[in-house]
Amino acid sequence: MSPGHRKNTGGPVLITHRDVTGKAFALLLIMVLGVLAVNVAQQLPPEARSGGNVVNALEADGGRIYSLLPVRGERLEGLGLGYMVPRGRVERGGPVSLSTVRDSGLLRAYSVPPDRLASTPEGNCVFLPSSPRVDGPRPAGMIHHGCRSQRKVALTFDTTEVLEPESRVIIETLTALRAPATIFVCGGWCHANPELLRMAIDHGFEIASHSYNHPYFTRLSDAEIEWQLRSTENAVLEIGGAPIAAYFRPPYGDIDARVEQVVCGLGYDIIYWSRDTSDWKPATVQSQIRDRATVGTRGGDIILMHTNGTYTSQALVEIVNNLRADGFELTTVSGVLQP
Repeated sequence: MSPGHRKNTGGPVLITHRDVTGKAFALLLIMVLGVLAVNVAQQLPPEARSGGNVVNALEADGGRIYSLLPVRGERLEGLGLGYMVPRGRVERGGPVSLSTVRDSGLLRAYSVPPDRLASTPEGNCVFLPSSPRVDGPRPAGMIHHGCRSQRKVALTFDTTEVLEPESRVIIETLTALRAPATIFVCGGWCHANPELLRMAIDHGFEIASHSYNHPYFTRLSDAEIEWQLRSTENAVLEIGGAPIAAYFRPPYGDIDARVEQVVCGLGYDIIYWSRDTSDWKPATVQSQIRDRATVGTRGGDIILMHTNGTYTSQALVEIVNNLRADGFELTTVSGVLQP
């Protein structure tokens, strides 16, 4: 029997000085290794520490796999519209930022930020451009459609100024279909439906202005028009935490030259539509909404619908599927306005 040990005769085990020393040394070693690991992790760039944000799915030359890493200020989280990594070729090795992939032409993309990257159920990559901000006067005029040379269409939805619980079905259905859209909100709707506004923003939908309480704008003074727009801006920012897109759609389509000058002077583009589903009318049935949105559709079309239409949510699945089957890419108003 070696010194420092005693035979176990069935009684209590005696821990000798050597046992205590060994355990203490092991504990000290574990602590040192832990501190070293923390120090090493802190030396890594933020994107390398992001864990779940690192996606090894970019196929390049020779079948090599590259890591698509977010760089400072970029986000890869898949919001409501979903996220997918493109597959293709890159010209350099090592970690590749989303911006690098975009600039290499691997994304069907035309702007940032990357957290607005959406994917269709078939895996086609759709990149949604950033919305313009309200930052100064714009040329007077009305926009009825986007770029006709590309097969892209924008689904748009107008709200009212009151509580609209049915809006949730629209947002959830579009999200499930991976279908981007622009929602023209009233400021009053934002206050009455704060959770739905935040849901729409978090899910990546473009949010634009439809006034504060849905009045006829030709009956308002210039000062009242400004109040309508600024109050809605503030509601979206304060409740949703995001700036509104610099797009305005007049309630009832009510506008004249004076209103046009005032609205554009306040920093907004006036967005009309090229296809009207008339889904707000009680007599309009589901098949009519579908056909008005999809039959004879052209590239650049801006399709008008409403969050409170009786059969709108029921028609959405057919509308989205039919448009995609006809080869159209669904995008936002910003998307169809891109050349």
